[in-house]
Amino acid sequence: MKIFAKIKNVLVKEYMKFISKKSETADKMHMYKSNTTKRIITSDCTMNLDSATEAKKAEINEKLKTLVKKYIDSPEQLIQYIRARGISLYKINNASKILESIGEEEGFITPLKGFKAFYINFILGLSNRQLNLNFQTKAMFIFNVNNTEIYTIARALHKYYGYINNLPGFDYESQEIFRKIYSSGKSKSLMISKCSVQEIYACKEAIARDLESINFTIELSKEYERAQKALKKIKDSNSANI
Repeated sequence: MKIFAKIKNVLVKEYMKFISKKSETADKMHMYKSNTTKRIITSDCTMNLDSATEAKKAEINEKLKTLVKKYIDSPEQLIQYIRARGISLYKINNASKILESIGEEEGFITPLKGFKAFYINFILGLSNRQLNLNFQTKAMFIFNVNNTEIYTIARALHKYYGYINNLPGFDYESQEIFRKIYSSGKSKSLMISKCSVQEIYACKEAIARDLESINFTIELSKEYERAQKALKKIKDSNSANI
C-alpha cells in the first residue's frame, strides 16, 4: 500500500496549490457547475452547493466496499465480475509504462480523444491482433497482464463508479487539465497560472476524485488487516483453550 500513500502525498500537495492559487485574482463572480455540484466564486468567498455530490460519494463507498470485500482474496474473480457486466477491460503487457507515457495510469481510463485515444487504440489493437486507428475511446479498464492486486482493482472501480454516477471531475475537460498539469515536466505553478478560474476548479474536482479513490483503497486495506488480526487472535485463543 506504500505506492498509494506516495501518490496521495503528491496529490495533496498539488490540491493545496489549487485551493489557494486563484483567490488572489478572482475579482468577479465565476461559477463552476457539474451534475451534482455547483460553486459560486467571488473575490470574497466560495459557496459550495454540493450536498448531492457528498450523498452520492457516501453511497458509492458503501456499495463498493461490500463488493470488493466479497472478492478480497480472489482479484481475478472481481475482474470477471467487471467483464460480466459488459464493461471494456483489457490486460496488456507493461500496462503501467505504456499508460504513463501519455499521462494515464493502470486502472480505470475515462474516455479519450485525439492522439491519446489513437495511441491506446493502436496498442490494444496490437494486443488483440485487430487494427484500430480510431481517435476516440470509450471508458475502459486497463490492467497489467499478470495477476492484478486487489487494491489496484478496487481503486479503479472507485473511479468507475464515480464516473457512471456523474460525479464532478470525471468529464473530459477536467481530466485533460488534471493529467496535463500532473504529468507535465514543466513548472506546475506556471501552468496553473495560465488556467481560468473555471479550469482551476474543474481540475480541483479531478484531483479530489483521485484522492478519494486512494483514501478508499487505503481504508479498505486497513479494515481487512484489522479483520485478519482479529481472526488470528480468535483462532489462537481457541487453540490455547483446546
